[in-house]
Amino acid sequence: MSDADEMILAGSRPSHSNPIDGLHSKISFTILVDSVIICLFIYTYLSILGLNWYLVFVPGVMLLAVWQGYKNKFAWAYWFGPIVISILSLFFAVLLLTTMTSIAAGNLLAIFWTLVIIWAIYSSVRFIRVHFHPVYKMGYSGYSVHDEGIKLAANEMLAACPTCLAVLAVNPMLLSPEDSCPHCDSPLVTSAGLEEE
Repeated sequence: MSDADEMILAGSRPSHSNPIDGLHSKISFTILVDSVIICLFIYTYLSILGLNWYLVFVPGVMLLAVWQGYKNKFAWAYWFGPIVISILSLFFAVLLLTTMTSIAAGNLLAIFWTLVIIWAIYSSVRFIRVHFHPVYKMGYSGYSVHDEGIKLAANEMLAACPTCLAVLAVNPMLLSPEDSCPHCDSPLVTSAGLEEE
């Protein structure tokens, strides 16, 4: 457990051999799904305007190229990934205003869709924020934390705070529910981590 490349969320068990790769895989899948939804939005808009449906082909190819580049960790695609997620978040924000208008008009089913859209926007913002974290940038570019010359004590490992993703050197055997992150003061051991034990 003294290997500095073995970074996991504090209080949880690793699900991948490399947690950055696991997170990258989730974000890549999100970009693919978001790209499909954006193409559906564009197709619907073109249909409403009475334009040819095949005009969606150009943005579709561009989005596919971004997804493929991001999935293969090309440097040029690093910021295009969160841009795709941001574009869909803006679409969802407009849709959120529409559903809130429906709620005001007395449509109770719109409450459910409002909650779903709020959750989608919240999840998107979390994936966008990850791109500003230096450890994720290093993992995406293939840069190892060993290049930073980090020296860990016996039984210590690098862990990410589950709330703010700050990288901390911790001894997992000594973590308790009372331990908090020095950056955001959130607990380092989540209830999910306690249930796994």
